[in-house]
Amino acid sequence: MANATDAYCVPGATDFNKAYSRLHGYIALVICIVGSATNSINIAVLSRREMTSPTNSILTGLAVADLLVMLEYIPYALHMNIKIGPQVNKNTYAWTVFVYFHSIFSQTFHTISIWLAVTLAVWRYIAIAFPQKNRTWCSKRNTTIAIVSAYIMCPFLCLPIYFAMNIVPSEVTPQNNSEFAEDLSLPHNRTVYVLEMSKNVELVTAIMWIYSVILKLVPSIALSILSTCLISKLTTTERKRQKLLKRSTVGPNEPEKQCLADESCARRTSRTDRTTRMLLAVLGLFLSTEVPQGLLGLASALAPDFFKSCYSMFGDLMDVLALFTSSVNFVLYCSMSRQFRCTFARLARRMLSATEEPAKFATKLEPTTQVSEGEIPLCHRPAIATNTHPNQGG
Repeated sequence: MANATDAYCVPGATDFNKAYSRLHGYIALVICIVGSATNSINIAVLSRREMTSPTNSILTGLAVADLLVMLEYIPYALHMNIKIGPQVNKNTYAWTVFVYFHSIFSQTFHTISIWLAVTLAVWRYIAIAFPQKNRTWCSKRNTTIAIVSAYIMCPFLCLPIYFAMNIVPSEVTPQNNSEFAEDLSLPHNRTVYVLEMSKNVELVTAIMWIYSVILKLVPSIALSILSTCLISKLTTTERKRQKLLKRSTVGPNEPEKQCLADESCARRTSRTDRTTRMLLAVLGLFLSTEVPQGLLGLASALAPDFFKSCYSMFGDLMDVLALFTSSVNFVLYCSMSRQFRCTFARLARRMLSATEEPAKFATKLEPTTQVSEGEIPLCHRPAIATNTHPNQGG
């Protein structure tokens, strides 16, 4: 195995895999717990009535897919990477079926996230390049169709992965397999189950082509092209706006100049640019993880031995990078969207006030046994009025 790894991979890949595998479970577990919380917040905030928009609907669908991936990854990380019980007990038939399910489930919903990101880029480009067509092309109905289509079509795209692996039984004793018998002595033979790649080289090669090209490289290329177009359009719009603002006179028959020179329109343009930059950051995170996976998958399709010798050495690392990418969108939204921050703050205040209400009610029910002269009982003190109608403008 070491010789094959040296031939197909970078030097030290095996040592890196052994060292990182000890940490991967704990790192992934922390990211998944934090990411589950942040994606739940994303869903709660983006689905608020005041946040309704085609872009936010796509971001909500994206957050749902990411949340499902992280919730499912938690038991997988506990089972595969964190040593809780004897190794032989981790290879029961039920657990092996779960790992099989994990490999399909996680890839399916991650693919949904990727194609929703592509949809997001298309919608944003239409909003900037064809603003007069935006309401028609990116209507609520078309947005819903796009989101539902991603959730329906992606499982079919990932279906070939189902045929790439097989559950294989193996007889294990303390004498013939140290991997499973290292931490307990077995009085008799035990049957364990492992998940292995199919022995059909042609089938595995075809599946790797589908995985690398259709599931990874095609959406990555689409994201790259759309991101480049968005950046170009942003640069052109900003250059044009600055050029028009420098002119001292605005002609009466030049509504575009007047709009760009107007303070409210300039503020709206700046808000649009911030939203586009935020979405570009989201797309950039996707590209940073999908392109390496696509290239490694393509190398596995071109050289079948590459998958086992090199790709698997970095599988855990690519998993944790993908999980990290799916967990940091909340930070991007908070740092780059004032509307998101304000809506999140209002939602948090409502939740905190709701938890405080039972405590106030219980206080009011407590009998007052003795009150000093001149002292107002706490339950009779005037309450400070709170603003129950938040400013919709943020």
